[in-house]
Amino acid sequence: MRDTTVRYARRALAFAVGAFALGALAGCGSSTASNGPAKMSVLLTDAPGDVKAAVVTISEIDLQGSGGSTVLMSTPVTTDLLTLAGSTAQLVNGVVVPAGRYAQLRFVITGGYVEVENGDGSTSIYASSPDYEGLPDGAQVSGALQMPSFGQSGLKVNLPAGVATLSSGQHIVLVDFNVAQSFGQVAGASGQWVMHPV
Repeated sequence: MRDTTVRYARRALAFAVGAFALGALAGCGSSTASNGPAKMSVLLTDAPGDVKAAVVTISEIDLQGSGGSTVLMSTPVTTDLLTLAGSTAQLVNGVVVPAGRYAQLRFVITGGYVEVENGDGSTSIYASSPDYEGLPDGAQVSGALQMPSFGQSGLKVNLPAGVATLSSGQHIVLVDFNVAQSFGQVAGASGQWVMHPV
């Protein structure tokens, strides 16, 4: 069997909900919910790390619940996650969603690249494709960045406690990328890196 073990040395994706501060979330885990609509906001932040650049394009964010999927965002956003250390980016702001029970967010990530420092002080770029539109002008791509199924089924982020009941009012989710643990080099394949959720 081919060795596809990923060396994580502080680089396996810790894509986790850093805080799920759902406004007045007294109903979290409760079976009761009002019939009124709820409003959802999604914030993105990053724990500081030693990667030179970590750029992703998020094309869609969906909220998954018992009633199906609700699209929270469908306008692509390209961001360098390193710029979010100590700050947040608002991806969704007060989108009205039906009251109900929800278990998961899905981030459809259609491209990205990571720039890493080499032993000699130079850097190398690994991208989802050589012509990824988020690459800086004149960038030379050294190898591939694997993003398994993120562009189709999306990166799945389970909400705390498995299920959250959203009723009327404002609800905010803070999603924390840990860039220092977000990417790993594929062992035995020096020209490939992988973005893989933990």
